[in-house]
Amino acid sequence: MAKKLLVEDHIRRNKRLTIVVCTMMALLFFSVIFAVAYIFFAGNILIGLIFALPIAIVYVAITYSFSVQTVLSAAKARPANPNSREEKLLIHRVEEMSIAAGLPMPKVYVQDSEYINAFATGKKPEKSVICVTTGALRKLNQEELEGVIAHEMSHIKNHDILIATVTLGVVGAIALVAEILFYSMLFGGGGRGRKGEGNVIILVLAILLVILAPIFARLTYLAISRKREYLADSSGAYLNRNPEGLAKALEKIKADHPKTKPKGSKTVAPLYISNPFKAQNISSMWSTHPPIDERIKRLRSM
Repeated sequence: MAKKLLVEDHIRRNKRLTIVVCTMMALLFFSVIFAVAYIFFAGNILIGLIFALPIAIVYVAITYSFSVQTVLSAAKARPANPNSREEKLLIHRVEEMSIAAGLPMPKVYVQDSEYINAFATGKKPEKSVICVTTGALRKLNQEELEGVIAHEMSHIKNHDILIATVTLGVVGAIALVAEILFYSMLFGGGGRGRKGEGNVIILVLAILLVILAPIFARLTYLAISRKREYLADSSGAYLNRNPEGLAKALEKIKADHPKTKPKGSKTVAPLYISNPFKAQNISSMWSTHPPIDERIKRLRSM
């Protein structure tokens, strides 16, 4: 009972944090667009606001509307085939875990990849998706696969999927805008020949914002991602009453080194149960996930 209350408390905090972080990222994106406009329009604050506000609103709205399709396309995922024995069993496992979690049945997708992995995405539990790699279907036994699905179902139940899916797009946009401005200024773009126009201090601050915003946004998102992986591990183990299943799956993920390259884009790496593009047993502020050994240790101490 105490464990259940602790998980529910984490979920409530997650919901509040989701609102705060999504708002912060939207404001940060607006600030970067405004800074770019301020630099290019010679320190004109009004033009900067008129330029930045609609762009930020439209981009965030588009990111929200098409976030799920964008993630699935970036991951090169496809709907699970019920005529395949392995994928039919996957659909049944997801259905069992959704009933255990008291959630609507997510759509089930498959990524054709030799790596053992999975991720969840969606805007809310009613419109969620769980995707599992073909490598996981072939290399994990049913106990281990259930542990992985319970982990992903917990991301949905803990309301992680909205912040993970939408913020991912906003963080990428902030980095892209900053990079465009950097190269445009490097090759003779905005601000050149406008010395003395506008407030020099504000101009310098705007340039610093454009430089530092992508770093700050990325670090914030990665820190949240690492914490939520621990929470999904523990709440997933609570969901299927078997922490050993996920612990064994993580051991196989750690030992798994396919010769082929990971499928899909690196942009969706933070969504996976383990980043397929780099080793996850090193603690770093740039890591998308906590170290696997530490996750296994925590699961086996439950």
